[in-house]
Amino acid sequence: MKRITFDHYADPMHGWVRVNKKVLREFWGPYWRKYFTPYSYERGDWAYLEEDRDTHVLVTGLRDADVEVKFREHHTNNNSRIRSYSVLQPIGD
Repeated sequence: MKRITFDHYADPMHGWVRVNKKVLREFWGPYWRKYFTPYSYERGDWAYLEEDRDTHVLVTGLRDADVEVKFREHHTNNNSRIRSYSVLQPIGD
């Protein structure tokens, strides 16, 4: 069984899971964006999937593909800089 560890970032209001876009393309194909909401963010090669619906889609899809999912936790008491990243667009790379 393959294992992937993701970083989970949280501030006092919400959290996000950082996922390399290559992983999203590998498991969801070239139109991976249609599976995720604009409540997530992106910056460069990374998507920051909001911790509720989008992270559920991620974990469920990977587990269905026989991938074990682990998380490393990171927390700040301030607003996360992730909030300043671009909103995940429905089209793109």
